[in-house]
Amino acid sequence: MNTLKVDIKPLEPGTEAALFDISIIIVNYNGGDLVLRCLQSIFTTSADYTFELIFIDNASADGSLQRVKESFPGVRITELPRNLGLAAAFNLGLKQATGRYLLSLDNDTRILPDALSSLVRFMDNHPQTGAVGSLLLNPDMSPQKTARLRPSAINAVFGRRSLITKIWPGNPWSRKYLMESRLTGSDPFQVWWVSTAALMVRKEVYEQIGGLDEDFFVYWVDADWCERINKAGWQIYAVPDSKIIHDENLKAGRRARKNYRMLIDFHRGAYLYFVKHHAKSPYHPKGLIALIGLSLRAAFLISVDYLKYLPKR
Repeated sequence: MNTLKVDIKPLEPGTEAALFDISIIIVNYNGGDLVLRCLQSIFTTSADYTFELIFIDNASADGSLQRVKESFPGVRITELPRNLGLAAAFNLGLKQATGRYLLSLDNDTRILPDALSSLVRFMDNHPQTGAVGSLLLNPDMSPQKTARLRPSAINAVFGRRSLITKIWPGNPWSRKYLMESRLTGSDPFQVWWVSTAALMVRKEVYEQIGGLDEDFFVYWVDADWCERINKAGWQIYAVPDSKIIHDENLKAGRRARKNYRMLIDFHRGAYLYFVKHHAKSPYHPKGLIALIGLSLRAAFLISVDYLKYLPKR
């Protein structure tokens, strides 16, 4: 693909903090062409805000880090010796951030016009809002349904990725949890949690509650952070005018078989979230039920995928 070469001036020594409206933090792991598209969209979209870009590379092995260096000289890059996971790597970015607002942005997203401006305007006009999320779209521009109510045990059955939701997407329980009735309008609406694929957090919130919980690797870390933001007394909103394309299925689409490590991490993250915020202890009966249920669900999905690709005799 053709890439745009951008020269960004680094911060000069002695620069005062909070010079920027937004600190954009991107964690990259084998982002391929997708991360280049992401960066292009950031630098080619006209903006009425100032920003810095903090790029954390989780020991990529696909050459994407070198391509970013060549195409976007001046981006502040932190190279990690091994893959620390999303939470730990993102926290390293938070420690470098100087903006009023801290934006978590996945490396497989594409910024559409006015996406970040809409978030900044909303945050500026709503001081009780601690975090906002964009409307994430699939490449065909359909919504990904990532603005959600508070997760509960029933969402293992009616969650965004659950089998029942895939088979029966119009069921009332999934529609309620995924707040589908609000996705077609343009008015911002209050949610319990949104995805870290495009999540903007007020810096005061980070200073109050801290960054991501590094017990999580990737999955469910956003649900945990939003839970803590809500419990600290802040509001969280989804802003439909802020539209961002999220190519989350493109990498997976290139793999015939499921990534078992991702499946395990998803269920491990769900367990950690449930024990931390619902059962309160891994030894509570709810925690033991969650452990057994999620373990069986993960084993079932892995087994089905394994049997699907057994050689035919």
